[in-house]
Amino acid sequence: MLYRDIMAPQPPMHFWAGEAIVHVTRALGVEMIRGFRAFSLLVHLATMVCVYLAAVRIAAPRAGCRCGRAAGLWAAGAYMVLPLGFWWTLGYQSEPLEMLFMMASFVLFLSWKPGRAAASGALMALAPLTNMTAAPYTLFNIGYLAVRRPRLALAYALPIAGIITAVVVGMEWRTGAYLENVILNQVGSFPRPEFLPPGQTLLTYAWGKIVNEGTDVLRLEAGWIVIGLLGLLRFARRGEPTIREYATFYAFFALCSILYVSKGGTVDYIFTIGEPFLAVFAGYFCWHFSRKHFARWWAGFGWRNLSAAAGILAGSGLAVVLLAPGIAHSWGTLQQRSYELPEYETARIVEQIRKNSRPDGLILAPPMYAFLAERRLAEDYSELLLWMIKYKNEVQDKQPGRAVKTSERIGQLLAAKKVDFVVLDMGQTARIPPIKDAIDRFYEPVRQEEYRTLNTRLMFYRPKP
Repeated sequence: MLYRDIMAPQPPMHFWAGEAIVHVTRALGVEMIRGFRAFSLLVHLATMVCVYLAAVRIAAPRAGCRCGRAAGLWAAGAYMVLPLGFWWTLGYQSEPLEMLFMMASFVLFLSWKPGRAAASGALMALAPLTNMTAAPYTLFNIGYLAVRRPRLALAYALPIAGIITAVVVGMEWRTGAYLENVILNQVGSFPRPEFLPPGQTLLTYAWGKIVNEGTDVLRLEAGWIVIGLLGLLRFARRGEPTIREYATFYAFFALCSILYVSKGGTVDYIFTIGEPFLAVFAGYFCWHFSRKHFARWWAGFGWRNLSAAAGILAGSGLAVVLLAPGIAHSWGTLQQRSYELPEYETARIVEQIRKNSRPDGLILAPPMYAFLAERRLAEDYSELLLWMIKYKNEVQDKQPGRAVKTSERIGQLLAAKKVDFVVLDMGQTARIPPIKDAIDRFYEPVRQEEYRTLNTRLMFYRPKP
């Protein structure tokens, strides 16, 4: 059972959606991975529609005006070429579904009507039930309404409180481990001072990660970030008075999602939370600038006045600066250079697992390979990073708990040679002594050298004769 038997850091919406995809693809007779890819594509397109609607509302000089459709098109186009979101959506991740709920909620929130506020609250409740990174934004919305529009606060907050309470209480009652997984294990993934290099503090660790991962984001999206911030500046000054305070603050806080990288295991992909809002305000700025300046450039255009042509050249240069880094990254993604392994190499690992394990047998491997090979993981050992962190925390505190007991049970399975095949992640699972020691004693390597992927190293083992 999820949470009770399988460690999982995410709330249940992500898993319920995945379960539904499995049932639908099986019913249709479609290859499983194609069903997940189709779902991820539909989520990305639906979020693009929400980005369009948000930009239309932002660009409108008054509520109900639809004169900002061009801004919506600019924003939708920007969202589709932002590289991090394009890359991250190609896998089945929780953040894209979280952002769909957040953006749909944002669009309804801007109407300031009780019925839409309630619908916005219901959608927003689903966001932290998909990924807990949405929780601060949910609390911000409730606080903003309580201060600025108290008559709408109850309509917005009641669906959130009701839905989240029902799910949390129900999951905790059913599994007895929901809060441990979703809250305590997430908090436990922040680094502990005892495990940091000498001379480093939690503050310097967090700052270093923010700088490193933020630099990666700037390398890919600096141009869009500048234009998005210019859009925010203009909107804060001249946007529609009824929404500009809230929308500016909310979008800026969304761009601050890069701060989440201070948590262990989180890297630049987390900026996909800010990308839809970046696209909205970049589209808003592009719409305003083009409407105000492009038409004037053609006035008096002729042989004696080529300023419009010079403007086109300057605009083309700006487009190259904006689009080239992201397009290069997205092209690399399509060429599978930003994957752990290209498809053909992944298929070779999957085939090796299938050849060396029984269909109903147990294996120990990163969960992606187990999923593709359709093999069961020993002790449902899937969240490799969290298992390693939890094990080290329990050993450090001298309080053996779930991680220590699970690793010992896996060691016993390995000692009895009940695990058919091992694909060992050398950066994570190999750092847990009960597992690594049992592998060294009772298993033999299949290859001489470690197998390097994009982010880690793998080693393959089979039971000794």
